[in-house]
Amino acid sequence: MNVLIVHAHENPDSFSTALCKTAVSFFENKGDSVRVSDLYEMGFNPVGGKHDFKSLSEATYYKYAMEQLYAYKEKEFSTDIQQQMDAVEQADVLILNFPLWWFGLPAILKGWIDRVFAYGFAYGNDYGIYGEGRFKSKKAFLSISTGSPASFYEKEGMHKRELSDILRNIKEGILGLVGYTVLPSFVTHAVSRISKEERIAYLEQYTTYLDQEFSH
Repeated sequence: MNVLIVHAHENPDSFSTALCKTAVSFFENKGDSVRVSDLYEMGFNPVGGKHDFKSLSEATYYKYAMEQLYAYKEKEFSTDIQQQMDAVEQADVLILNFPLWWFGLPAILKGWIDRVFAYGFAYGNDYGIYGEGRFKSKKAFLSISTGSPASFYEKEGMHKRELSDILRNIKEGILGLVGYTVLPSFVTHAVSRISKEERIAYLEQYTTYLDQEFSH
């Protein structure tokens, strides 16, 4: 099995990075092939634009999505984008590993989605959406750390919203839309405020989660 982890945390000593390393160890110990796209380490540019393409179409009006379609058909994506597309295409499992920022993805990871899940490649062209999406034979899930405790993510909590509602746009509007079977998210709460022992327990729980989802 091929696994792609898209990791979005700047600090190599962060708990988010520890989660990433835990997943790498788990899958490699199973004999799976694991690739990590460490976006900060790569210096990944999150801003989509004309630099995404080796050449542009002859359209009189520039439209980013249409240029994505042209680039996909003519193999004209920039090298950095094409490499990520190849990794997505080869992966049976996609893991988005990140700290929750402002109820969503860090900008660098949202930009990865914008540029890599391009029109023509991930959806559109010959591909449908949801159950007919391009990646309907693949699995994906979110591995998340939060700054707030779990109690904040309840209807009566500080945020007045359950985490499942907050994550719906990512799980359904991105991963589900392009066809992935989206597994339950693995969430670690308030990791900067808890003890070392509690963080170790979280990593053990993550290994258990991975074992339950991928060892049968």
